[in-house]
Amino acid sequence: MARSRRKTPSRRPRRDLPGALAWALLGLFFLLAALVFLRLFRPGPAPHPPRRRPPAVAPSPRVPRSVRKPSPSASLRKPRVAFILDDMGQRPSLERKFFDLGIIRNFSFLPQAPFTPRLAREAHRRGFTVMVHLPMEAEDRNPPGGLTVSMSEKEIRRRTRYLLSLVPYAEGVNQHMGSLFSRDPVRMLWVMEEIKKKGLFFVDSRTTPQTMAPFVAASLKIRFAQRDVFLDNSLDRRRLEAVLRSILQKAHRKGKLVVIVHPHPQTLWLFRRYRQTILREVQPVSVKILLEVPS
Repeated sequence: MARSRRKTPSRRPRRDLPGALAWALLGLFFLLAALVFLRLFRPGPAPHPPRRRPPAVAPSPRVPRSVRKPSPSASLRKPRVAFILDDMGQRPSLERKFFDLGIIRNFSFLPQAPFTPRLAREAHRRGFTVMVHLPMEAEDRNPPGGLTVSMSEKEIRRRTRYLLSLVPYAEGVNQHMGSLFSRDPVRMLWVMEEIKKKGLFFVDSRTTPQTMAPFVAASLKIRFAQRDVFLDNSLDRRRLEAVLRSILQKAHRKGKLVVIVHPHPQTLWLFRRYRQTILREVQPVSVKILLEVPS
């Protein structure tokens, strides 16, 4: 009997390799697409509330420099007043009382007064500004030993140097009288050239409206100031009080002032009576603080 032959199981046909690869790539494409979708549309963290900005402030209009308001510190600063006591060196018992007031910081000495050397040294030791009260010819008289318009240039220069040398520790000069002499620009030039050579400043007492001192000072570039007020032209007490009130008001308007006073008992009375008022309203200073080089 013939052996029957075993049937071998039929093998499945193999899948086509290119088709499987295409399906794999397609699946990968959909996977990447799903990840991109989740990335784009995933809910993020809750946003922070927006910060509140302070309300915008409109810029202040530009104010011209000439009309700008002063800063608070500037408005609290007292006006500066340089009180200059003229005619020093004649009555030491009276003049020393002005040293103790705490008001006058500048003392101008007559070069040939008998007590000038002693009092000038004392004023310097106490920290005051010492000046030469240089005598010059007035319209109606000539002070003893003063400069006159009839002098030659050589004589005026020599006399000026001599008078300046008589006041110890002098730092500056102002004229005594001089309503005639200070109107002469040439003679004032000779005098102020000698003053500049000594390194001194000049304060114009303005004993005449026609003074040439400011113009000569500008030409020489010398440190310079000028008197604003004479306090004690009148020695009547009511008049002194009125002038003092005017000085304080003017000081607040201008911010600085040069005031010339004299060693009279009535002037001393005024300063003693109104000392606290003066010190409250203004700051007494050395005239050196108020000097300028005019142009």
